Amino acid sequence: MYERILVAIDGSPTADAAFDYALTMAKARRARLHVLFVVDIPVAYVTDADPFPFIEALRMQGESMRELATKRLNEEGVSGDVEIRDLLPLGGDVAVQINAAADEWQADLIVIGTHGRRGFRRLALGSVAENCARQAHRPVLLIPPTGVESPEVPGNAL
Repeated sequence: MYERILVAIDGSPTADAAFDYALTMAKARRARLHVLFVVDIPVAYVTDADPFPFIEALRMQGESMRELATKRLNEEGVSGDVEIRDLLPLGGDVAVQINAAADEWQADLIVIGTHGRRGFRRLALGSVAENCARQAHRPVLLIPPTGVESPEVPGNAL
């Protein structure tokens, strides 16, 4: 069913869990895995000061992630590759880049971790995973954060 799986990573524990899940799924289905890291350059860092050192640090992080992901693909015997995309300020958002990569690569499935933010934190910080799912033209599998329990509902609330 899924022969081409795209997974988005960003170095967070939640993205690592999504990568682990996608890797396991790809191995079990003998699918190809496309790992995507988007170098997100926030507008706040583009000032009169030279943003080049900051941008280079982000790109170095991407290269480090490429090495780790490639190593994991090889260790697990999963066919795949790792792509790094630059997202310049005012050039769209990460969710748009994830969906564009999935469309260009013709992915059958997008796997992405969600940080599980709720309430004001979600409103203030936004959600790449939610935006990706809303904008996608293909199935999206959201992987929740590990070790986070859902809020309990009091027994008499229903």
